[in-house]
Amino acid sequence: MRTEAAAVTLAGAPRSIGRWRSLFTQESIATIAVSLIVAAAVLLPLATLVVSSFRVLDDLGFSTTWGLDNYRLLFTDHVIPGAFVNTLLISTGSMVLATVLGVSLAWINARTNCPWREKLEPFNLIPFFLSPFVGAIAWHNLAAPKTGLINALARNTLGIEGHLLNVDNIYGVIWVTGIFFTPLVYLFVVGSLRRMDPSLEDSARTTGAGLLRTTLTVTLPLVAPGILSGAIIVFVTSAGEFGVPFKLGAPYGVETLTTQIFTKAVGDDANYYLGASMSMALGAITAFFIFVQQRYIAPRSFTTVTGKGFRPNVVDLGRWKWLALGLNLAFILVAVVLPIFCLVVVSLHPVWEGEIILSDITFRNYVKTLAFWRTDSISAATNGIFNSFILSFAGASIAMVLSLVVSYMIHRTKGFGSRMLDLLCVIPIGFPGIVLAMGVLVTYIKTPIYATLWILLLGYITRFFPYGQRNISSVMLAISEELDQSSRMAGASWITTLRRITIPLLKPGIFAGWLLLFIIFLRELSISIILYTSGTETLSVGVYYLANFENESLTSALSVAQTVVLLACIVIFRRMAGREALTA
Repeated sequence: MRTEAAAVTLAGAPRSIGRWRSLFTQESIATIAVSLIVAAAVLLPLATLVVSSFRVLDDLGFSTTWGLDNYRLLFTDHVIPGAFVNTLLISTGSMVLATVLGVSLAWINARTNCPWREKLEPFNLIPFFLSPFVGAIAWHNLAAPKTGLINALARNTLGIEGHLLNVDNIYGVIWVTGIFFTPLVYLFVVGSLRRMDPSLEDSARTTGAGLLRTTLTVTLPLVAPGILSGAIIVFVTSAGEFGVPFKLGAPYGVETLTTQIFTKAVGDDANYYLGASMSMALGAITAFFIFVQQRYIAPRSFTTVTGKGFRPNVVDLGRWKWLALGLNLAFILVAVVLPIFCLVVVSLHPVWEGEIILSDITFRNYVKTLAFWRTDSISAATNGIFNSFILSFAGASIAMVLSLVVSYMIHRTKGFGSRMLDLLCVIPIGFPGIVLAMGVLVTYIKTPIYATLWILLLGYITRFFPYGQRNISSVMLAISEELDQSSRMAGASWITTLRRITIPLLKPGIFAGWLLLFIIFLRELSISIILYTSGTETLSVGVYYLANFENESLTSALSVAQTVVLLACIVIFRRMAGREALTA
């Protein structure tokens, strides 16, 4: 009897050891490690933000107590309630403008015979990559009441007294934010329009419906999920935008939650706890809309793509095609051509007074902002250039490594862990950059990484690595799991399979995601403005510094430099990642 029991014990031991060994494979260790890293990076700042929002600083600023006074102040302060209302108005107005323009441009490009539509599409997407803050600077120099180039031309050529345009108000904030976020709606809609089954529209046309009625009652309702998703993303992004209201709104009495968070939480008299409560209020608004988009809109599916091979109908607009071309060219003019042209013109003048003076043309502003080897250069600008390239290169690389492992865990492993990782990747998208930056600030302000580039790097990766993860996931879903399984069955380890099979197949998605993050990090302002200190300025912070403490000409010079680098990255992105890298 004892012999049989011993035999059973010995037989069971290898199985028990095998089960334990299976829990400590390369794959499982990587899954646990990455899950902990992502969870700590995403949840710890948000949890700290929640806790800090209930700590109330005393009148002397030396000690804190627990309470709801910070939240009461959101309703009783003489500025914050108005900033809350302005935020909602700007977000709503920007959403409406961007949705109308984005849907119109997507329909023109994807479904009509508008001339030059394929050649114009890359230009429609340029504002997606450029900095809205730089766009606000450009439009201020174009349409400021006294020194705006357009107003000066109107006075000199048309004899108009006063000003023709004025963007230094809430309407200007809506205008600039709306046109620069138009590509977000465009990207959500154009792919669905290109893949739509033409028989759906043919059925409507055969019943006697005209072009306008078919478009309004068939085409647009079928792409409604994309339209609503794009509109919500624009609303959320506009609510978290800092640069545009800082330039066009705050100096003229139009405060928003982002400008108030910056004012209350940064500086010598900073109240991080009040900043935390304001961030929570802004985060609650944006998180709610992202939840609605993810839970109710994104899962909605209308059958716009069938198993039949087809090409979507190209609608013959007749003479109206020239109107469609005019609309597309007008958008490119106001969103790309005029802002860049104005920045270049202003940057070439020693002092900008609203008029082009050929005799004053000089490159001195570029020397002061870019020539780091000269003693008369501006350190905030030159430091910003170096720091931004370091952060963009390192941040994009680290984020893509993290995104690769996370995407593999989500799509190649099944279970509770993969679902949790997928959820964690959605959370940063639901919170504006300035909110996550506040969370990172209050979490790490007393640690060695504060006042270094490391805290900026952490903020960038936490906020934007889901963009890289989504880029890799789109490619990974198109690759059969059988390739990985065959490699594992042949005896290859998980790391060997990843290195020899998975990564080579994912190279297009990895490179496209890396370059996209590089561009985003290079123009990022909302996170940088909260986390930077002297010596850790970024390129966008350098532009902010010049806009705040120097003249418009110097500001425009650095803005042009940033724009040129971003445009070069856009060209590389389009050539290497392909036309459908964003619109698919």
